[in-house]
Amino acid sequence: MRVLPLLLLAACGPRWSEAFDASGMGAMSGVWGSGPDDVWAVGGSPGVSTVVHYDGGTWSPVTVPDGDLVVWVFGFGPDDVWGVGQSGTILHLTGGTWSAVESGTDEDLWGVWGAAPDDVWIVGGAIAEGDPLILHWNGTGLEQHQLAAEENDRQARSLFKVYGQDGRVFAVGQGGLIIEWDGSAWRQMSTGAAADEDFVSLWGDADGRITAVGGRSAAQIATLDGDAWTTTTPPGMPGLNAVTVDSKGTVVVGGASGFVGHVEEGELVREDAPEPTSHDIHALWSDGAGTTWAVGGRFYDPYEGTAWRRKP
Repeated sequence: MRVLPLLLLAACGPRWSEAFDASGMGAMSGVWGSGPDDVWAVGGSPGVSTVVHYDGGTWSPVTVPDGDLVVWVFGFGPDDVWGVGQSGTILHLTGGTWSAVESGTDEDLWGVWGAAPDDVWIVGGAIAEGDPLILHWNGTGLEQHQLAAEENDRQARSLFKVYGQDGRVFAVGQGGLIIEWDGSAWRQMSTGAAADEDFVSLWGDADGRITAVGGRSAAQIATLDGDAWTTTTPPGMPGLNAVTVDSKGTVVVGGASGFVGHVEEGELVREDAPEPTSHDIHALWSDGAGTTWAVGGRFYDPYEGTAWRRKP
């Protein structure tokens, strides 16, 4: 009699399962869609770009121009999608065809997000040297922006992701750096003493709250509520790479060694993965209708991918 309620509780929780066999596709690194029947996942291996598409029933590989591993994907609809990646790779889907866009750099590009088709931000940079790379697409071409040294006291060399909502745009990077575009320049924001490792990704909810995740040795989570970031380090949790918000408004995260979980009442709760894995989860995206997609992989030879789905 006491077992039944526990079984019912487990059955009602979110369930992760394999979305498709990504083992031969290289490492999967980014996922995004315009809806439940239009989802893109990207990745690859050195010198090889991998792009696959989900039409609501089947995942299928898509032919794209030669390039390097595609790290991130974002778009505005089924016929306007951007992919960016290593060695300055930029791909753009328009008119039903993927084409290469000249980036003007051979540095790695780690993130892309846009407020509109003529207002797209791309970030990246060499991890070990140089300055963070910021590119802006104005609808006809790319222009490069500079981050002033006084706005980078973390001495970050690279920015990893960019995201915006409600007219605001933010980028996250090495050493706990978070910057905001004020309309004319990028300004550093305070993230607190606990933000001492890289922030890797960020996403927002319908109420305007934004969550950034990272940490290389252990999980690091920062939350923006208004104009203030609050950073915490949940104990006993691995470094995080991925974050999204599901259809219920729950913050879902992913990270090292196949970690998946969610934030509940301020606590990070581990969820059951499909099977034990050494692959890191690198990206999450929720379709707004109940399904959350996760991709990741092994980013060294032999490159290998992972693709999961989460259903209520």
